[in-house]
Amino acid sequence: MSQPTDPRPATQPALAAIAARLVAPAVVLVVLVWAYLTEVTGLVESWSNDPNYSHGFLVGPVVAFMFWWLWPRGAEADRIRPSAWGWVLLVALVAARFSLFQTGEYWLEGFTLVPTVAALVLAYGGWPLLRRTWPAVAFLIFMYPIPAALNSQVSLPLQRMASISSATLLRLLGFWVMDEGNVLVVGGEQLEVAAACNGLAMLMSLAATIAATVIFVPMAVWKRIVLLLSVVPVALLCNVLRIAGTAYAYHLLGSEQGEKVAHDVAGWLMMPMALVMVLLELAWLSWLVTEVEVEEPVSPTLLATSAGLGRPSR
Repeated sequence: MSQPTDPRPATQPALAAIAARLVAPAVVLVVLVWAYLTEVTGLVESWSNDPNYSHGFLVGPVVAFMFWWLWPRGAEADRIRPSAWGWVLLVALVAARFSLFQTGEYWLEGFTLVPTVAALVLAYGGWPLLRRTWPAVAFLIFMYPIPAALNSQVSLPLQRMASISSATLLRLLGFWVMDEGNVLVVGGEQLEVAAACNGLAMLMSLAATIAATVIFVPMAVWKRIVLLLSVVPVALLCNVLRIAGTAYAYHLLGSEQGEKVAHDVAGWLMMPMALVMVLLELAWLSWLVTEVEVEEPVSPTLLATSAGLGRPSR
């Protein structure tokens, strides 16, 4: 009489392989955080103290989800192989980082984290894995604040543009407006368009949001390009509407009450308003092009893993 076979020996290699796949990325992540601990700490301080970059706290979780979304599965996962070029790139990046530190280029030194992650992906799974997951690597760029030298060159023109555009909109609505530099005078009430109202925070947050949208949402490539190109005009328009609405509240309620009621409320409404504009833009683009399109997400990972739920697999 035959004895029943013990399933444990068969499952042990599979469990060991799964553990190795989980432990190796975890160890690499810990080493990466340790190597860039000073830079990551500086980034967290920037996210905490500068409202223009407060969205940085969300970049890490979004990138982790992107890697899960884009990661190959099944037979495709079995085909990924390590690449020695990843280690070559890592050595070059270590040398470049040391050189940047010696020359005082601290922003660029911290930015080497992005190509370092790309090199680790390349070393782990080769060029096929890097080609598949590059959107997740590129999304790490949104962690970084604009360099100080470039920030001053961008902030002041944005601030002035917001002042002029808001004054023009109010005049078109029939208000008597004077713009004196970055100060708007509406009905005798003065509204200063501060540096925090230059729209940079809206621009950075909206850019990160739309970039994530074009990766996750199924749509044609040309729609992705149009949405990415619309980041700047949508952000500027929302900021102008915010300033004009605040100025109108100053005119109706006075500067003290207007600041209490309108300024913060208008700030809270900026991102929802921008997202509504983007959704309307996407709906308009879909209506504009009536031919049948083959729309696919950037990665079919979820479709492949959801076959058991009755959805089509690839």
